[in-house]
Amino acid sequence: MNDELVQKWREEFRAILDCKNAFMENLALSQSYHDRRLPEFLKTIIEAHGQERVRQVLAATINHASWDGRYYRPVKEWAAQVEPYPQYPGHQGETRHFHEFCLNDHPVIVNDMARLLMMQERELSHTARKEPER
Repeated sequence: MNDELVQKWREEFRAILDCKNAFMENLALSQSYHDRRLPEFLKTIIEAHGQERVRQVLAATINHASWDGRYYRPVKEWAAQVEPYPQYPGHQGETRHFHEFCLNDHPVIVNDMARLLMMQERELSHTARKEPER
């Protein structure tokens, strides 16, 4: 097994955990929701951790509780489309689900954050399509 590949996997795993912890630190996500500052919080966390890591955390949380009716159907469908974090290099056996990435926040708050991210992704994809080729 390639040591460099394993090291990159571990570094990204830790980076996603750091992103998840930033959501939870000092109740940051909940506080942003209650202060009606989710858009600002989303921008800040994406700037600090990157959009893909934010996607991983939100999608893992929603997919872990896909039975929960408090998540809107479009949000569940979006989360199901997010490519899950890959298995450890050389992993054999049962697929491991990374519950470590899941937020411990109220589903309504996670739902609203996911909806904001979905809207941002749609806007970015529309902007990219409108730009003329150079």
